[in-house]
Amino acid sequence: MFIQTPSARSVAIAIAVGAGSRHEHTSERGAAHLLEHLCFRGIPGAEDSAALAHAMESLGATSNAGTDRESTIYWIHAPRATAVDAARLIGAVVLAPLLQAAHMRIERQIVIEEIRSYDDDPSEQAGTALDRALFGGHALGREIAGRPAEVRALRHEAVTRFHARTYTPSATTLAIAGDLTSSGAGEIARAAFATLPRRVGMRRRAVTKPATTRVPARGEGLVAKIRDGEQAQFALGLPALRREDPDAPTLELLATILGDGSASRLFLDLREDRGLVYDISASSIEYADAGALIVAGGADPSKVLPALLLVTESLRRLAREAPSERELERARAYLAGRLERAADDPRGLAEWHASQRLLRRSPQEISDLRAELMRVRPADLLRVARRLAKVGGFRVGLSAPRATIRAIRRAAARGDLDPARPLPRRR
Repeated sequence: MFIQTPSARSVAIAIAVGAGSRHEHTSERGAAHLLEHLCFRGIPGAEDSAALAHAMESLGATSNAGTDRESTIYWIHAPRATAVDAARLIGAVVLAPLLQAAHMRIERQIVIEEIRSYDDDPSEQAGTALDRALFGGHALGREIAGRPAEVRALRHEAVTRFHARTYTPSATTLAIAGDLTSSGAGEIARAAFATLPRRVGMRRRAVTKPATTRVPARGEGLVAKIRDGEQAQFALGLPALRREDPDAPTLELLATILGDGSASRLFLDLREDRGLVYDISASSIEYADAGALIVAGGADPSKVLPALLLVTESLRRLAREAPSERELERARAYLAGRLERAADDPRGLAEWHASQRLLRRSPQEISDLRAELMRVRPADLLRVARRLAKVGGFRVGLSAPRATIRAIRRAAARGDLDPARPLPRRR
């Protein structure tokens, strides 16, 4: 996929692979993320990480990657004059890494330290707890990087087998963004896939079958990490829509009205008017077969329960009465502005298009998404809010003191965090 970005002086190349944490077998947990690290440890002609970094930076390029549950995306961003050589390097990183056992012994410990840094971050703790509360023991409920014990147990052969099984041409997509001619983009694409055997052709897009294919199960309701301190972190979630649900754009607007931006309902009510929270946000996550509406924030431990009750009441109101045209227009403009800003970023564009063509049966252009947002009406928002409210109470992830956790557990058991039920009367 080639995206023309007029007047850009640089070129971004993204390669998306259908190899995420949900594609791991039980004996491979942690392999997708560890492999992402290991791929940058050496390629033919640059046999260690120092040589590879020198080769990239000598081109004026910067490169990195990220592992998610359904994909891993590698990118390199380089001046236009060196883009072909940069493509050759990132292509070899993805498709022809050396994957040496000696490198894995070092990288394993680096990944374990990365996991420990997440474990020490309260907001990460709450998010991880919410994943478990939403999806239980399903692959979507497990941590992307795995646990330290799982990473320690990974054998070199398991990681190399994971690469051979998942990093295939049919599960790989390429996107190039820059001010290029079609022939120039073609030269870059050929360089990116120069390490493939000539007889292997690239399919335009494909979806790698996950190791776990059953429908994600309901999780445990409330999962908490006990942590004493002067601030608690919370994450609320409602099971929502899969990636290609026709109502997905409506859900994104609903999340924006609820808690995305400084003019959103939750930000104005809980932070600006009541001072209950330091920060709060709402968003949606989408997978091939599942999704969730997420509200996350931080507050004094004594204020977490009042904040969660108000979040629940806010969703109840959205399910009772459609947002105004004014609110909808603000949400549309806010999301459209985000899309316009993204269109000015070659790297963001390349990553967007590579993942679209990997993960969706019907890939979207940014203009398509903008048009879908414009078609949403207040009645659509009301319908989707009611659809969400019917799935049962919020699932909760917490990083908080024990007393706060107990209070929220009692509230959840009473149904106070169920958007479909009215709040109990208080004396």
